[in-house]
Amino acid sequence: MSNRTINFLRIAMVILMLLSMGLLIWQHFGMSRVLRIDTQTPYQITALDDRSQGGASVAKFARNQGALQLQCDLQKNQYEWPFCEMSIALSNTAQGVDLSKFDRVVFDMDLRGPEFKKVRVYLRNFEADISKLDDPLSSKVNELEFAPPKGEAFSVPLKYFRVASWWVDDRDVPIFSSDMRLDNVTQIEIATPGKVQTGLHQIEMRALEFHGKWLSLTQVLTLIVAAWLIFCFVWLFMELLAYRERDQTKRARMHELETINRVLEIQAEVLSNKIQLDPLTGALNREGLRDFLLQQWQGEMPMSAGMSVLFADLDHFKRVNDHYGHAVGDTVLRQFAQLVLSEIRSSDALVRWGGEEFLVVCPNTDLAQAAKLAEKLRASVANAAWPDSMTVTCSCGVAMRAQGEEFSSLIERADAALYRAKDNGRNRVELG
Repeated sequence: MSNRTINFLRIAMVILMLLSMGLLIWQHFGMSRVLRIDTQTPYQITALDDRSQGGASVAKFARNQGALQLQCDLQKNQYEWPFCEMSIALSNTAQGVDLSKFDRVVFDMDLRGPEFKKVRVYLRNFEADISKLDDPLSSKVNELEFAPPKGEAFSVPLKYFRVASWWVDDRDVPIFSSDMRLDNVTQIEIATPGKVQTGLHQIEMRALEFHGKWLSLTQVLTLIVAAWLIFCFVWLFMELLAYRERDQTKRARMHELETINRVLEIQAEVLSNKIQLDPLTGALNREGLRDFLLQQWQGEMPMSAGMSVLFADLDHFKRVNDHYGHAVGDTVLRQFAQLVLSEIRSSDALVRWGGEEFLVVCPNTDLAQAAKLAEKLRASVANAAWPDSMTVTCSCGVAMRAQGEEFSSLIERADAALYRAKDNGRNRVELG
């Protein structure tokens, strides 16, 4: 695995850690949602009492002084369980409000009346298998009876609501449908408790708020665990790819060395010469190039070893030999070789490839650096003083080794760039 990939994964891990902590903190201190019911609520609110069941209690509802008020004249007659209630219709259809996404309800209310200390709250949940639109009492009754503190809000976790046993018995509900559910609440009822004295009572509710989180702690933890699992799988996959690449690199090393040898054996007449230097110019010959490459990587050239090569050719050199003679031509070749050697690094190699063609091998050099060197050599040749005041120029082709590219292919690309330089007018640099 490359250092770049490792650094990327490390940065991703740090970001994932920060996101995980941030999400947990946000879930704990924020991410809140609230459903509020007060005097501004758009829901329909009505007063109900026991007169429909033969009782004598009278309930009246009003919105007064920033509060929802239920006035109840509670009376007893032959009806055993007198009551008054405030009914808040969240929906008039089978589609109610999902309160299961909230975890607590806050009551801001006051109770007035003789020994009026408790209030009963019903959350009616519409469930298709047991509820009917034409029968309001068929919606499941989740009830809670409590004594709210006077003059202050009171918060109750929704988990304390229970399905009313009297409703289960009255409706003959199957056991598998008798669980507490708040996922489709169509009606909220605030009522007098089961035991309360007769007389005038008042329920004044300033607000009713349901509080919850947009994402529960379980959902947040699940999201975090899923993100870390994905990250671990990605890391493992990258490690497997790196292992496979290392294995392929090891297998390719011997093939790379064999390829170098095959390329350098193309010219049989040069290989027969066992000396490493060209006797005329002092540059390396092809045998010397092979040893240079083997020594550069201590016998092994990695698949990822970077290098660039420059193919340089003296323009119209045949005219120099024809006009001034081969002796002067040899002087020009020697001067050219010395000029190039003075411009390149000690880690680079100058190779006489044949005739007036020279190859410069630059390890650990990218294409831009090689092109800059080639342009520098071209300018130096054009501006140098040559024998008999002649004008000498050169053309260059430059190529950079791609990942895993064979050396022969690299030379071919540089050679092709050199020919483009010649075709485009000579005394120029072309990239391959």
